[in-house]
Formats: sequence, structure tokens, C-alpha cells
Amino acid sequence: MMSMASHRLMAASARNAARQLASTATRSSTNVASTAPRSQFRNPNFVLGIGGGLLLAGLHSATGSANDFYDYRFKSPKDADDLASFYGGEELMELYCVFPIVGQIMMRSATFDDTGGIKTQGFPGTMEVNMVFSDDVKENTVNKRERFKNTLFGYTLWDMVINFGFQTKDDGSRECYHAGEYFHGNVPILSQVMLLIFKVHARWVVWSTEHHVNHYAFSSGTTDEEEEMEEESRANMPLFLLKNYAWSDLTAMLFGYKEGDLSRAEKQPSFLLLGGKDSEKDELPFQKKAIQIRISEDIEADKQAMKALSSKYCPEDVKKILARRATIARRRTNAKQEVSGDEDDVDVDEEAAATSDVYVMATELAADRAMRRMTRRPTRAATN
Repeated sequence: MMSMASHRLMAASARNAARQLASTATRSSTNVASTAPRSQFRNPNFVLGIGGGLLLAGLHSATGSANDFYDYRFKSPKDADDLASFYGGEELMELYCVFPIVGQIMMRSATFDDTGGIKTQGFPGTMEVNMVFSDDVKENTVNKRERFKNTLFGYTLWDMVINFGFQTKDDGSRECYHAGEYFHGNVPILSQVMLLIFKVHARWVVWSTEHHVNHYAFSSGTTDEEEEMEEESRANMPLFLLKNYAWSDLTAMLFGYKEGDLSRAEKQPSFLLLGGKDSEKDELPFQKKAIQIRISEDIEADKQAMKALSSKYCPEDVKKILARRATIARRRTNAKQEVSGDEDDVDVDEEAAATSDVYVMATELAADRAMRRMTRRPTRAATN
């Protein structure tokens, strides 16, 4: 009897001990699970990392992209045909690149892609450049729309669209404009840096363009000295200013003062400062709904034409055909001579076509396509 009672007592105590161990293990695991997140949030490095990431994402969302990120305008007394030739040629890109070496790096080594666009050196990676011209004969306006898309390993770092051109006002005067349509950045810090660079760069470009167009451009047929000044101001504006104007015009660009006045109080602000104070700016051509629809149609038409050309010919033959068309366009606009519509009748130096500036060819072709569309539209309207 005593032995059976002792066995039962020992078994009961063993069961109680097992229950206590199981309860203790459950409480300890629950405590560990509940205190683990608390310990992470009590870690200052973890909290700073989460907060910094959220702050960076918020700043990038607010400052990494922008619409209408600049709008500069100036008046020009020059002839409309001369302005159309300037914005439709390579002269603008020479001023846009600021220094000749930048143009050589970006454009002289560029190549055509399958859609007729340009691929060249990016910042960093590869940059795709596409352009389309839109003219309106009735309103006497010209708009050049360029899209710059920078990619790295197939990922878009930033995407930007800018517009150049001029419009004729109601009083007959001509207003040239440089406008940033949008900038979309996808990489924090890099996007903010590039957006700031393009804003500063745009201010320089529009000032140098106004200086060149209103003072030195379109000097053919004048003296050799004037032609030399025109070429120097277009090819390397910074060196031209240092050589001929030194600090006087640089001060005008930065602070809005013009050369020749006796005192600072009498100096008049430049168009950059006056433009910033003008609250009643007219709507630019590319901002009008009808022009936006036309631009979209022109872009799609250019892509389809280039795809059809690429499907029929090899890349080398495509480049020769483009060079031939560019030659026709150049003769139409520059030489002012009649050119046969048959491309095969136009002689093209094959070696020159192989080494020609792809950007210049693309500009001439885009301008020529705009001219063809401009002549077709009235015909179609009259037929309908």
C-alpha cells in the first residue's frame, strides 16, 4: 500500500513539474516575440534609417520632377525666315552645347536608332534624342520640340522635353522663346542635381542665343570681320565674350546691367529680369491644344516612316538614304535652289555621309519633314 501511494505521489509531482516547464517555455517565447520589435524600434540607427528613407522619398517626390520648369522669351527684329533657319539648323545646338568639345562628345559620335532618333553619350549611360518641328504658316510660328531621355542599363534615370522657337505677335513683332515642358527624374539626388543644372544651363543658353541672334547672326554677304564675329559667337560664346567683352556682358547676364551707362542706377535690366516680372505671358504655340495634337501626330508619323524605311533597307543603306534626304533639305533651305524630288538624282559623297554629323542630319530631316507636312495639309484641306 505504501509503495503504491508513493508511486502515485511521484507521478503526480512529475506531471506538475512538466506543466510548469511547459508554461515557463510558453511565457518566455511570448516575451521574446513581443519584445523583439520593441527592441528594434528602440534602436536609434533603425529609427534614423526609416526616417531618412521616408524623408528622401518625400523630397524626391517634391523636387525630383517638374513641369514648365523654365520659360524664357526675348524679342527679335530679325526676319522670320532667318529665325526659322536658325532654330531649324545646327546653329542653335552649337550654342546649346556651350563649348565645342561638348558638341563633339555628345553629337559628333551619335548614331541613328531604329525609330530615326539619336543615341549618344549620356550623363551617365546612354541618351536618346528625338525632335519634331511644327510650323504654322498662318500664324507665322515655328516650334522645335526635343526630348532627351537618359538611360543606364535599360533603366530611365531622367526624361526631359524642351521647346524652342518663335511666334509672331499681333503687332507684327517676333518673340523667341525657350521653354522647359517637363523634367521627370527617377533617381534621388541625381534628379535634383540634373534639374538644377538644366535650369542654370537654360538661362545661359537663352541669354547667349539672344546675344547672338540680335547682334551677330545672319551676317552673310557683309564684311569678312562681321562673318568671323558671327562664327566665333556661335561656336564658342564663353571664349567670344572673354575675348571681346570681358566682364561687362557677363555682368549684364548675371545682374541685368547693360554696357555703356554711366552709373549703376541708370542701367536698365536685361530681358531675363524683365521677363521674370511679366505676369501676362501669352500662351506659347506648343501649349495650345491643337498644336499638341499636331505634335503627337507628327511624332507618330515620323516613327512610322522610319520603321518602314528600316524594314526595307539595311542600316548602312538607311544612313545613305538619310544623308541623301538631308542633302536635299540643306539645298532647299540654305542654297535656295530647286531640287528634284527624286532622291536617286542627288549626288552624295559616300565618305562624307558615313562621317557626317548625325545630329545635323537629324535636324535637317526633321525640318524637311515639317516642311513636307506643311505643304500637304493645305492640299488635303482643299481636297476635303
